[in-house]
Amino acid sequence: MQITLYNYACFTHSRALDNKSLRQQIKQKYAVAVRRLDNFTLCALGAVAELGTKNLDFKKYSLISCAQYFSIELIQQMLLDLKQNRAIRPLDFVATVGNAANFYIAKEFSIGGSNLFIGADTDALKKSLMLSALETNADVEAAVILLIWQETELERVCHALLLGAPQAQHNIYPKLQDLSQLSSLATIDLPAVVDVNL
Repeated sequence: MQITLYNYACFTHSRALDNKSLRQQIKQKYAVAVRRLDNFTLCALGAVAELGTKNLDFKKYSLISCAQYFSIELIQQMLLDLKQNRAIRPLDFVATVGNAANFYIAKEFSIGGSNLFIGADTDALKKSLMLSALETNADVEAAVILLIWQETELERVCHALLLGAPQAQHNIYPKLQDLSQLSSLATIDLPAVVDVNL
């Protein structure tokens, strides 16, 4: 199965950056709603804003995202609140659910198609690409925004890929064999065709 990669972007921030500063940065740079959002979601908002979907003629967009875990900072704060006998704020609790990030992203960017958050494992990228290919092959006029979060102790990165079904002219696009190093996509001429096989 094949899928066309039309665009790639990523957003990176230091894990030491506090929530208020990151919210201000995202709001100023991209003019998106950031109120009460955690750093995990803000990173993805930045990646999708960098990606952009202008000048592309897709009738609908779906959102598929994949991460090893949700907002660690938010969970840590909730544990501290519990330890100090403070009540958990309802919106903080809701934001710990995986699909909360997808909800805010879909709302901000008017993504009306399918919406799926999956937990990562060793084949996360392959499985996410397979799901994206199934989605776009079911509707060739649709595109998928695929988000992949990666974190280290020092930084958080959200990669955003804009994917669509192979078009009639897809045989003129270069073929990508290995997407294991997502950051290398920033140096590749796009669009490109990706073979999706598990």
